[in-house]
Amino acid sequence: MELILRKAEEKDLDGLDQVMLVISDKAGDRATVKELLQKISEDPQKYLLVAEDKETGAICGSLLGVVFEDICDSCRPILLVENVAVLESYQGKGVGRQMFQEIERWGKEQWNCHYEILVSGMNRTGAHKFYAALGFEEVKGFKKYL
Repeated sequence: MELILRKAEEKDLDGLDQVMLVISDKAGDRATVKELLQKISEDPQKYLLVAEDKETGAICGSLLGVVFEDICDSCRPILLVENVAVLESYQGKGVGRQMFQEIERWGKEQWNCHYEILVSGMNRTGAHKFYAALGFEEVKGFKKYL
């Protein structure tokens, strides 16, 4: 299967809705997501990536990369990866791996990122195995809802 990896556009809203249902009980509010797409596209430190099936045109995966500054050691920026999702019918076909290769390329080439981080829900054990296969190390982390 051949993929097109690119920045998300407004035309991708329907596909993004479907992909986000992989990791959430409901898609984001349509008007808000539309506004956020515009805002993200204007921020050079953010990359909302979509994976498009070249044959069908379907959006089959997505992730959000955000670069932020670090004020210790080498002071190189950090890449945060969030909202990682691949449609179930595309899982195990290299979509996620290719998305991570693209976001890591962007983080290294555009920003000279020192490392990347992500958070995954405790119950997403399949995703955890995938992240380990990509070279992520499991470390202790904390999350607090505001």
